[in-house]
Amino acid sequence: MKFLALFHIALVIVFAALNGIMLYLFMLQLPYGVEPFLISLANWDKLSPQIGYVAGACAFLAVFGAVMVQRLPEQWKNRLLYARWHFPHPSSDAFLTSRRQPFEGGDLQALFPQVKDAGFSRRVQQQVWENSFRQLGDRAVVLNTRIHWDMLRDLYLLCLYFLALFALGWLLNLGVPFQIVAIYLFLFGAQALFLMFAARRTGYRLVDNVLALELGQEEEKGGVFGRRRK
Repeated sequence: MKFLALFHIALVIVFAALNGIMLYLFMLQLPYGVEPFLISLANWDKLSPQIGYVAGACAFLAVFGAVMVQRLPEQWKNRLLYARWHFPHPSSDAFLTSRRQPFEGGDLQALFPQVKDAGFSRRVQQQVWENSFRQLGDRAVVLNTRIHWDMLRDLYLLCLYFLALFALGWLLNLGVPFQIVAIYLFLFGAQALFLMFAARRTGYRLVDNVLALELGQEEEKGGVFGRRRK
């Protein structure tokens, strides 16, 4: 677990650094790529002192983002990921949902009648799931999914952070040719969309894996449950 925690931190740092470099290139009105980055370093003296200010600001923002995303409370992370203020955890609708689950909803409701008795209250749904998670959290399929969810969620939040910085930088650099702006808009936007869908899906998979274990389904060899109902 200590190795995985260190890997998580390292992944966040590397991702923040890469996005910081992208922001640095955009603020210098340079196209994206390794070659423009190396050229900017080779011409540091010619571009001083502006390049020093930009590099220092981007480095600070990257470090701040990497620290912030790991210190942000989990509830706020879920709020930003699922765009819900109240009951943002994906387990809050685990027992009454329209999404596809790897088990029958009727079997789940029969196993936890208190949820139905409470009128499928989001608070009760989340409490029941959390009780199950505390008991089954050390099972391989649950632990692996939780680790992946934590990583994807933090990377997505970093994407949001840098997307906001890019938007602010665009306002400060309205004279940048749109051909360059379009490249960075695609890069910052595409990674945010990809990680949002991946993190949301993994969060729901974590919820379903815990409930599937409660229903007596066995873990598959690949470490996750299948998506088909039996």
